[in-house]
Parts: sequence; structure tokens; C-alpha cells
Amino acid sequence: MSDLISEDQRLLRELEGLLTVMEPGSETLPTVLAALRDALRAERTAAYGVDVGPERYHTSFVHGVGFPEPPPVLTEVFDAFLPPAGSRFGYFDPARPPLLQRNRPLRFTAIGLAEGLQALPAPVDEAGAPWERLGLTQEEWAQARTQLSVHAMRLYQRLGLEHMAQLRVLVCEGDTMLGWVGAFRPEPFTEREQHLLHALTPAIQRRMALDRRLREAGLLGPALGAALEVLGRPAWVVTFGGRVMHTNKAGQARLAQDAQGLTTQVRDCIRSPPGTGPLFSSGPLRTPGLPDHYLVLDPGPPLDPGSRLPVLTQRWGLTAREAQVLEHVVQGETNKAIALHLGCAERTVEVHVTHLLNKAQVESRSALISRFFQS
Repeated sequence: MSDLISEDQRLLRELEGLLTVMEPGSETLPTVLAALRDALRAERTAAYGVDVGPERYHTSFVHGVGFPEPPPVLTEVFDAFLPPAGSRFGYFDPARPPLLQRNRPLRFTAIGLAEGLQALPAPVDEAGAPWERLGLTQEEWAQARTQLSVHAMRLYQRLGLEHMAQLRVLVCEGDTMLGWVGAFRPEPFTEREQHLLHALTPAIQRRMALDRRLREAGLLGPALGAALEVLGRPAWVVTFGGRVMHTNKAGQARLAQDAQGLTTQVRDCIRSPPGTGPLFSSGPLRTPGLPDHYLVLDPGPPLDPGSRLPVLTQRWGLTAREAQVLEHVVQGETNKAIALHLGCAERTVEVHVTHLLNKAQVESRSALISRFFQS
């Protein structure tokens, strides 16, 4: 930021603030692109994401500012010109962006009036051969320009971009491309605009990573709902505050009966030791960039452990002592209490519990109790 003039420092602070304060969602990028167009003194700005299908690439989102086409048409146009999977779109493969192009703004010339490979846009104002600047071999550069003439040139002409220079960055998280963000105008972009976009890229990357996770969480909703149905008992995915994010039909029925009482039970379940209440909870389900969630199950009416114990003792290959420990564990007793009941050291109980977890193929005490009553 110290390399930017004072005016650009002010613009950078405004753009970073905009990315920070706006609510996550699909409407974030259009607002940011409008501000970015002014900051870069561009005629148009755009952003799009690409998903890899079995045979071809597909657009996951498209946003544009300054284009005559409305958003739905712009999305259709972009999607129609994306190449087959494994091909380059421009000078990069969306599934495997070159290391030198990740989160690095680059300036390109306009296509111009002439037809053919010589008229294709190329990186400008940097030392070295153009393919080296893009992290490509000379052979990959030649292949990219051939594919560029087939796909991207027609897209540029369709959108009226063939006479415009561009400044763009492949916003990446690791080797995953989150999206393409760029600007277009008739006159070439300068180092000043390139430096400003470079300084802004980390904030764009953080926001696009968050938006991607939120989109994925939305897509996972139906799949998660189907998985909860298979459990055959009331189940909920909730926040630490008890807010229900996903549920199944049995869980919806329980909520309809007593939403307030159930919410209290769920909160108590999450915040209490495993096996101390009528509901069972998983540990936190952690996703980077999102708050923790918890899977909560209702095992149904209390069941008599004695009727299940002989069956599971044989099925899991338990020793007599392990079966005794299991009987007390599923009743919610602590290791210390079990040791007092059995007249042994607490450390001995811990060893037996570890053996029980291994034989039941679970990783936690709550999962062992859940497995006991579900089996």
C-alpha cells in the first residue's frame, strides 16, 4: 500500500471496506465491480466463476458492469463460449491456473481489427517472453493462442470487447480458481491501475472464498436433508445458539409440537457433556469461514440397555469386563463413577472405554452411545 499514491490509498481503503461490511451473497460482486470500474477508470468490469463438468466447463456465476446485456443474457453468453474441460480459456485452464497467474493482476492488449493469431491480446510492459510472464512453456503458449482464437475471440466480438485492453486477475485459493475479475477500456491500462488491483486482490480473495463456501453450503442443503431422512429419527443441524439450519421430516414434526421446548433441549445438549440428556450431539462440524454447526439426534424413548447388551457383546466381540463398562457408559456415567461401581482404578476404565470405541468403530463417547441404541 505504501507504493500507492494518496488518492489510490483512499480508493483502496474504500474498496476494502466495501468488501468487508457487505453481507455475503450473490449481490456483493456487482456492487464491488461498480466501485472497481470507477477506481480503475474502466469502461466495463466483470467477474465470473467456472465449475468443471464431466465434458465441459460451466459458469458458476457471472457479473458485469457497463455491459448492455442484462445479467441472465450475460450468463448465457459466457456459458456458451466456455471450452471443453481440459482446454484453456484465454491463457489459462480454469481447473489448473498457472502458478504465475494466481492472484497476480496482468495487463493485456486489445484484439484489434486484424484477424488471426497476431491480433490476439498479449501481456504488456513486463520483461521476458510473453509465455514466461504467464507461466507457460512456448508450446503451451502456442496452443493457448490457437484455442483463444476459437473461443475467446468470438466471445470478445459478441460482447463488443475486441477493441478494448484488459486488466484482469485470477483470484485463487491455493490452486483453486475462485473467479476471474477484470476491467476493460479502449486505452491501455497503466501500472497505476495494475498496482491498485494488486493491493485489492487479497480482500477480493477473502470475500470470494467466503461466497464460494456459502454457495456450496446452499448446494449441500438438499443432499444433507436426504442424508438426515435416512436416519429414521428426528435429526437437526444447528448453530451453537440452537438455530436449526437443516432438519428432516421427523425433526420438523418435533419442532411443530414444541419448538420452544425443543430449542432449549438442543442448546442444553450442545453445551452439556455427552450422554447427560435426552438428545445426542456430535462434536462441532467445522467449515473454514463459517461458524461451527452441530448434528443433534433424538434417539427416541429411553431403551433398556439390558436387552441390547448381550447382542452387542457378541457382535462387537466384547470381554465380560468391557460389557460391564459399556452398560454403565450408555447410562451416562463418568469413568470415575464406573470405577467406583466396578471397584477398579479410573485408569482401567479409560482403557476399557478405548477398547469399546475401537470395537464399535466410533471416535467418541457420544458416538458410542448413539451406536449402541441405533444398532
